[in-house]
Amino acid sequence: MVETGINEAGATAPITASKTGGATAHKNLSIQCLRGIAALCVVLYHASFYSGRRFGDSGWATAFDGRFGLIGVAVFFAISGLLMADLIQRPNPWQFLAHRIVRIYPTYLLAVSVGMPIVVLAGKSEGLRLWSLMLVPVGQRKYYLGVEWTLVFECTYYVALFFLARIGLHRYLNRIVLVWTVVIGAAPLFIGWTDELLYPFYSIWLSPANAAFMGGLLIPWLASKKIRFPVGTGILALCILMVTLPTNPMIARWTAGAMATLLVIDIARIDVPQRALVGLSKLGDWSYGLYLCHVPCILLLYQLWPSSFGVRTAWFSAVATALFVSALLGSIDVRMYRYFKGVVDGADENLRRRLVNIYAGAFVVASLIGSVWL
Repeated sequence: MVETGINEAGATAPITASKTGGATAHKNLSIQCLRGIAALCVVLYHASFYSGRRFGDSGWATAFDGRFGLIGVAVFFAISGLLMADLIQRPNPWQFLAHRIVRIYPTYLLAVSVGMPIVVLAGKSEGLRLWSLMLVPVGQRKYYLGVEWTLVFECTYYVALFFLARIGLHRYLNRIVLVWTVVIGAAPLFIGWTDELLYPFYSIWLSPANAAFMGGLLIPWLASKKIRFPVGTGILALCILMVTLPTNPMIARWTAGAMATLLVIDIARIDVPQRALVGLSKLGDWSYGLYLCHVPCILLLYQLWPSSFGVRTAWFSAVATALFVSALLGSIDVRMYRYFKGVVDGADENLRRRLVNIYAGAFVVASLIGSVWL
């Protein structure tokens, strides 16, 4: 999925409000587990979706349908928004964006370098696509891993927050998010709406998929205002959404965003003993690696799977393979992030600012050029 809320210590941020009204970032194993479960939901959905395509069997796709993908992504965005609301209030926006860059790109490029031959073998992608590798919002493009649309959203958020911090508007983040929410809600009245996942730069801001991230950004403000939701509200909302998913995709994304926000608030207040987590916190650590590697793993296994072995066995094998590979990639991911974060923190401040400025400028320019002319 996405960079999903790994803070400086490798953990996620809860909803505790600081004296300044921002969120404090402490280790929260419950949210860590929620992140791992969200990644697993996306894996179950894709394993079922591609099973239907490859073997013509819709049984798994009916059991683990689009609700699992929708909810998994919304939860990732909400957790990410919660963490970004804390990190963007810190005094150095260049360090903020530098940390985001080394969090996303090294593991992503590693996954592409390994996964590209696999998806080529499966007949899904080929050739060098610079815009795809940059993860810039330029509309409909082919991607290597089949999951990059969420990373495009995430990188766009990071660059936007960086510019807000540069000009001092991060102090008004809550007001900006509230206005943003109203604008997205009103947009279909003026420009119409379609359920696309790959938006150009000028319209990605108007996607209802932003609802979960916006909800996450508002969680610290809700905590500072002492707005309390009864414990279990998020879990109840999840159950309702699983039973009665709106048929309109736009409403479904808004609903999933609200549910994910309430669920993150709910889970952050649950103190689960570590011995009871049964490895879920470790799955949370590996969630970014799992998100990146699972589609190539599924495609390759289905491509090589003899139909005589049975669809059910193929499905279980695909999920197990993705989890196994994610343990390796996830472990590498955590180590790479710690290493590159150390490099960023130890770099000369002027050099760091210059490189981050170049990245932010290149991201915006590439987004505009790709959206208009390509």
